[in-house]
Amino acid sequence: MIDVPEDTIAFISHPKAIMHQMPFPKPHLESFENPLRYQIAERYLEKRGALDRTIRIKAPKATVDDVLLVHSPYLVDTVRILSDIGSGQLGESAYASPDLLRTALLATGGAMKGVDMVLSGEVKHAFVFMRPPGHHATTSNSMGLCYFNNIAIATKHALKNDRIKRVSIIDFDDHHGNGTSEIFYANADVQYISFHEYDYENFGLGHYAEIGQGEGKGTNVNIPLIEASPDISYDTAIKRILEPALKAFKPQLVMVSAGYDAHYADPVGNMSVDSRTYWKFGDSINKIVHSLNAVGSVWVLEGGYNPFALGPSIFASLEGLARKPKPELEDQVERELNELIVESNIEVIDKVLETVTPFWSKK
Repeated sequence: MIDVPEDTIAFISHPKAIMHQMPFPKPHLESFENPLRYQIAERYLEKRGALDRTIRIKAPKATVDDVLLVHSPYLVDTVRILSDIGSGQLGESAYASPDLLRTALLATGGAMKGVDMVLSGEVKHAFVFMRPPGHHATTSNSMGLCYFNNIAIATKHALKNDRIKRVSIIDFDDHHGNGTSEIFYANADVQYISFHEYDYENFGLGHYAEIGQGEGKGTNVNIPLIEASPDISYDTAIKRILEPALKAFKPQLVMVSAGYDAHYADPVGNMSVDSRTYWKFGDSINKIVHSLNAVGSVWVLEGGYNPFALGPSIFASLEGLARKPKPELEDQVERELNELIVESNIEVIDKVLETVTPFWSKK
């Protein structure tokens, strides 16, 4: 692998990332995925000087052929048609605007550019600061604020490189990345690890028993945590599941669906973490990349809908990736710790390990 300085990070964005906006006022769910979350977070990162330490890159636009690496022609056509019309519903919580197609292609292009920069050796890590998010988009359906599955397309793009045989995708968004899971569910070359909030009273997608199919069995790792899970539960899951799962799979590239809506102040998620957890993800992933001699990591923005929490959360991730000490930030306030939730999550983690570890020795 090419030797790149440990703290070299590309920050990929585009001024036109703000163009798409769904036509809903608050408190509609769709209203929170808006340009303001992008603009305020970017301003915070600039004021903190975080972006001065990165290589700033403007996201290129992906082509329709790029999107077809993952998605059906039907999905691409419906996004194009409703963008031309300027409105309409593509799926649950997925509505068109006149600028949807252009913005979505830029988001996908940014993710692919991040892969290209890491694989070329220009940087060790890339953070793709684009919108709309993508991890809910399935092969044929847009949903959940997502239209094209940016990280899945970028992963397929990476696997076209002869040097890359195995890719791990880490998804720490509050919500299960059902689209990414579906796309790679039977793919033995892609490991998908998802930390997410799970409703154990109303069972749905993202259960720990969903482990993949066929040759991909054991590569789909769900970590369905209890609502209101605190930082310590994420820290435990990182140490007990994420780190050993990656070491067992030995990816040559790590992709990250970086969703920040598990933050305690997020209006859409119901978890209870702050920027300390996001620093931990950055620090852990950087260490794992180096320990495995992987080429690097590519982070793609997913959720995170409180504009004032998103900036500190991304800043903390970038500090962790750059091997900087854990920063003390304004969102790090003391919160009541529910021991019952912590204990319940230990049981969940035990169940996950019991379910997936038998497959690790076979990789």
